[in-house]
Amino acid sequence: MSTALALHAPARSGALARFGSGMALQTLAGSVSAFFALESFDRRRGVAIYALHVVNRTMAALICRTWIVSREGDAMLAYPVAFEVEPLSTSSTQIPVWPKDFPSFDRALAEVAGDGVHCIVEAAVPPRSQPRVTYARLAAACLMTGMVALGAAAALRSALPRIAAFAVPPETLAGTTVSADYDASGAGRLSYSVTAPDGRRLQGADLPDHSGTLRVAIPASNDAGAYTLQMVMAGPLGSAKETRVLNTLAAHGPGSAQIQDVTVTPAVAKPGQRIDVAYAAAGDGGYVRLLGADGTIWAQEPFSHGGQTQLVVPAVPTLREMRVLVHVNRGRSIAQSMAGLAVAAPAARADANAGTAIAGDDETGAGASSASANENGTFELLTPTVKSGGTIRVRIISPRDGMRISLMDSQSREVTGLTLGAEADVITLQAPAVAIPTRYTVVAGFTDGFGQESVVQPVTVTP
Repeated sequence: MSTALALHAPARSGALARFGSGMALQTLAGSVSAFFALESFDRRRGVAIYALHVVNRTMAALICRTWIVSREGDAMLAYPVAFEVEPLSTSSTQIPVWPKDFPSFDRALAEVAGDGVHCIVEAAVPPRSQPRVTYARLAAACLMTGMVALGAAAALRSALPRIAAFAVPPETLAGTTVSADYDASGAGRLSYSVTAPDGRRLQGADLPDHSGTLRVAIPASNDAGAYTLQMVMAGPLGSAKETRVLNTLAAHGPGSAQIQDVTVTPAVAKPGQRIDVAYAAAGDGGYVRLLGADGTIWAQEPFSHGGQTQLVVPAVPTLREMRVLVHVNRGRSIAQSMAGLAVAAPAARADANAGTAIAGDDETGAGASSASANENGTFELLTPTVKSGGTIRVRIISPRDGMRISLMDSQSREVTGLTLGAEADVITLQAPAVAIPTRYTVVAGFTDGFGQESVVQPVTVTP
């Protein structure tokens, strides 16, 4: 038997991104959540880009397919290739769709299926072409609105309810208290609620401040479950709503799996470096993993009863955050604990010809160090750390017509973005207002051949 929660994400003003729906599914084997959204639509090329984000917390693989449903109710594969989501992993896939390839286009669906799992999520249809407006009619409309409309639009935009951030951990152990950071803006009343797996309201209240941290106490339980956290901002100009699902792991009594005191040495490592993981754990088996921020498994070693495990940091070119996950099991009980790790690119690079390290002391060395730390072949982040509300400067190294540079939050939602032409050089993005240091991601998305490609770079916004 499984329990599913359907989650719908409303469209945000001025953008197609994230107009879709999600679903959280709880089974005896674990939990599965999926989110399907229309990311963008290029009218000139006639291609729509859909994004499917799947979190698989079961021990079985999931198979994902995308479909187009016509106005007559016929279903056709939107993309000819199905893809697989490995057990205990997270997958984000972008699917290109050409609407003109289908007789009619009424709905876009994503199907996620596996052992005891079958769910379908729906995304928006690409916007249909608008009727052309003659130059005379357009000029008349502009004269009627005038400068008053420009001022009113700016005032209304700042007053529109908006929830910029609502960061909730994906899972925790039953009986613990979790922290959820949030940031909202606009005119309206901000409130939140926490709903237990059985549908009863566990916690909730109005929030006097538009940014801060929530403390959510999860009851102790011997059963796994999925708690729904919802934040709503309602005002005279409308409302905004964000929903997150927090999966809980069963907590058991004495004699069950336990983990304490997970430490990682060093806390800041270099690519290719060996790190030491120390922990105090009780269990019959398990593993220790090195995970990326998106859930990618970079390294894994068996759990050691002696409490010592070594992992090797992957050869990544830029600064990024990773996590070390310790997972142990005993009987039907399991325990998990994580510790953070920062991976920093080396400050000097090897000269292949001279065999010496070039540091950033002189003019040539400084340029090489900066390029190796920030460049990725597509763009260079000139300001990796900015103040709240400041300007993020991005230099385009390989411009492409139709490339979109976006600032994404920790929930993979676009905060702001620009679509560029083939002559783009240096662009700026507006950093959001934050009350605490917050990590965002600059993403360059473009079509290369027949597929959609993305290049990412982290940026930190400080108060």
